[in-house]
Amino acid sequence: MKIFALELSSGKGSVALIDGDEVIQQEEWIEDFRNREQLFNAIQTLALDWSTIDLFAVGRGPGTFSGMRISFSVMNALAAPEKKPVYALNSGAALAQQFGLDRLAVIGDARRDKVWVGVFEGVQLKTPFKLLLREELSDYLSPTIPVVSSDYERLTDPLFKTLHWAIKKNSFPEASALGKCVRDRLERGEKSEPFEPLYMHPPVFVKPRFS
Repeated sequence: MKIFALELSSGKGSVALIDGDEVIQQEEWIEDFRNREQLFNAIQTLALDWSTIDLFAVGRGPGTFSGMRISFSVMNALAAPEKKPVYALNSGAALAQQFGLDRLAVIGDARRDKVWVGVFEGVQLKTPFKLLLREELSDYLSPTIPVVSSDYERLTDPLFKTLHWAIKKNSFPEASALGKCVRDRLERGEKSEPFEPLYMHPPVFVKPRFS
């Protein structure tokens, strides 16, 4: 099975082609957020024959609002002509795949003095992602569980230094790891997660300025 995977939930974007057990190619870049030229240049570099792609895999976050929205729009557009399936999976699973630990907590900066956190056993999300106040995090997590984040450099409060970091730098989910997770889940007969971005903050209604 050939899988085209896209991961845009963090400050590092990536696309990858997975064929069976092999990662054929991955392209990655640091997001500049001004436009999506990097994404389309990376897709062009892969030089894919879209008719040979069996499934499209997209990371659904949590993460950057614009990145997740664009991911779903692009994957829908690519899959639509030949009505190929699109599989959505939380982006933390890709990080869990990359680290290969028995247990792992994935956290992120949710702004507004909050963080989000999800706990994995292997690559399975065992404690669903939850929004917490920053000061609640250290009590919520076991002091021995390894922690990773794509926002490590932004989490500067002293309380974050007390966590058991698996690696003290930004850790970005990769499209190739996402694709591998999706492939394995398909082999186990596991269905796609909801086909929508994983937003942690509830929608905010802004009253129109004019009637």
